[in-house]
Amino acid sequence: MTKTPVLITGAGPTGLVLALELAYHNVPFKIIDKAKGPGETSRAMLVVPNVLESYQKYGLDQTVTQQGVIPAFVHFYSNNTRIASLPLGIMGKGQSLYSYLVTFPQDEHEQVLLDKLNEFGIKVEWESELVGLKQVGEHSEVTIRENDAYQTETFDYVVGCDGASSQVRKQSGIDFEGETYEQVFYVLDAEVDGKIVEDDAGSFSFIKDYFALFFPLRNRETTRIIGMFPPDLSREGDLSYESLKPRLEAAFHIRILEMNWFSDYKIHARTANHFRKDNLFLAGDAAHIHSPIGGQGMNLGIGDAVNLGWKLAEVVNRKGPVELLDTYEEERKEIARFVVATTDRLFSLVVGDKTRSLMTRQLLIPVVARLADAFGPIQNRVYTLLSQLYIGYENSSLSQGERSEISPGQRLPYVDSEPFEFIRESGWQLHTFQPLDPELKGFCDRQGIKWVMRKWTNQTRDKGYKKDQRLLVRPDGYIGWAGREGHQEELYTYIRKWLTE
Repeated sequence: MTKTPVLITGAGPTGLVLALELAYHNVPFKIIDKAKGPGETSRAMLVVPNVLESYQKYGLDQTVTQQGVIPAFVHFYSNNTRIASLPLGIMGKGQSLYSYLVTFPQDEHEQVLLDKLNEFGIKVEWESELVGLKQVGEHSEVTIRENDAYQTETFDYVVGCDGASSQVRKQSGIDFEGETYEQVFYVLDAEVDGKIVEDDAGSFSFIKDYFALFFPLRNRETTRIIGMFPPDLSREGDLSYESLKPRLEAAFHIRILEMNWFSDYKIHARTANHFRKDNLFLAGDAAHIHSPIGGQGMNLGIGDAVNLGWKLAEVVNRKGPVELLDTYEEERKEIARFVVATTDRLFSLVVGDKTRSLMTRQLLIPVVARLADAFGPIQNRVYTLLSQLYIGYENSSLSQGERSEISPGQRLPYVDSEPFEFIRESGWQLHTFQPLDPELKGFCDRQGIKWVMRKWTNQTRDKGYKKDQRLLVRPDGYIGWAGREGHQEELYTYIRKWLTE
């Protein structure tokens, strides 16, 4: 048997991003997937600013934005009449370097990640599946089936990024609590002609018994349509594209010229009751699944990978205590529960009780859309939620120090005047607006902490920064510790606890 620090099961976006994080930090690992090769269908399509920020250090932020489509607007239609528009291209101005959302098909997204992983000399071991998992002391013995051959290997840590039917989750006995909705949905990628379809805009359309989302994909040559099967087709069990096509064309006044991909599915709302058990971890759909409303699922999984990746690197490279790994579940499970609960409430409003959902589609959504169209603060709030920039870890054990307008656990606020103030390649960083004394600077140097001397501007003041503030920023861009010049001993205590063995 061989021994490797980390096994990643599943080579979707979550597993590939975790692999990139580990490769970047020189952590040995193995990544396997039972599929024959990369996915060939579009599946998840939305990439949010929180993910683009994580991709900066690889240069993938530019790759995704250049190869994907950046919708300028999202329009709202009621009974095929446009009632409101949101300016997606500028809604997030001032909140992030990326003030927009990107639609980028999952198969192309995965290929970009695979290409970057290949630059590190790492390849996915396809047609390899975890079929056995046994805890032996502090390690895991894993049986892997590759074609018809079996082999057993030992790993320090196993991370299940293997989807909603995760073998890691099942074999570790972790419950996957939640429910499956009775409604049946469809996803369709096609060449579509009609007023509702635009090259640079998405559309939400609501009609009495229908609602659908339309978004441009693949250099605007393809339109993604997501919706719920008409109730009568669902009752008859007729979930064919041939039966659905004329219904969609008549309801939304469109022509479907060519179908590229079609699938039906049911929606689940589930969260694993643990994201960690001993040396096993769950991430992405293995840990949480929910309604696709808002396009949050894949992005949430990538956030799991980023959070866990740098923590595993700190521990495996002997730079941090093993207790650091406890904060993965502490931080990410709370976020997952919030997203699952929020999307569940929205989903139930739109497709739940017939009378209530009809009122929501015909009355509530048009009113909210018109308000968002008219008021900038509502647009900013919508952007914050969609972009996942609201995510914070204020209740985490890792978040310590002084709490003020900018507090431990928050994402380091973006400042327009200095868009590269956070250097993601540099790991832990101490941000100040005043010079450091030699003793503290020397201590930071010995611990591998980069000192970042920030510029004090009107913009930093307006964002809530204090001129005498000191912020210790984690490798993922969140504030670990916050304090002032007189809190130096507290800073030393924090660093000794979390950054050293």
